[in-house]
Amino acid sequence: MKSYPSELKANVVKECVEKGVSCSQLSKTYNIPTRNIYKWVKKFRDSGENYSCFFNGSFNKNSIVSRGSKIPPVVYENSGVDLDEISRLCMEYPELAQTLQSLKDLVIEKDIENRVLREQVEFVKKNLNQRK
Repeated sequence: MKSYPSELKANVVKECVEKGVSCSQLSKTYNIPTRNIYKWVKKFRDSGENYSCFFNGSFNKNSIVSRGSKIPPVVYENSGVDLDEISRLCMEYPELAQTLQSLKDLVIEKDIENRVLREQVEFVKKNLNQRK
């Protein structure tokens, strides 16, 4: 079974969900079986419509701070962030939890856009080099 990059999955789902492009059209555009796209859309919806479900392995839609994120623990330690304190504050102040989740979603969305653009640039570069 072929494996697809997380960035591609998120981008395809985004086109389907946010732009209304059909799964069959996306299948033709990206040369991906339609059944895969349906599975990705289901996974996205099951996650509470959070694109991070494609990046963090197992996804807990009730999680405020994902300990399974790709950010190394040393980054938190060096920045002085205490994940336990953040979790406690989020339990105490639900609006803070909602704001943190919104910010996390925005960062993930921008990261996806950046990764997709980088992949597209690399693809174009390769095609240009092959034509020379």
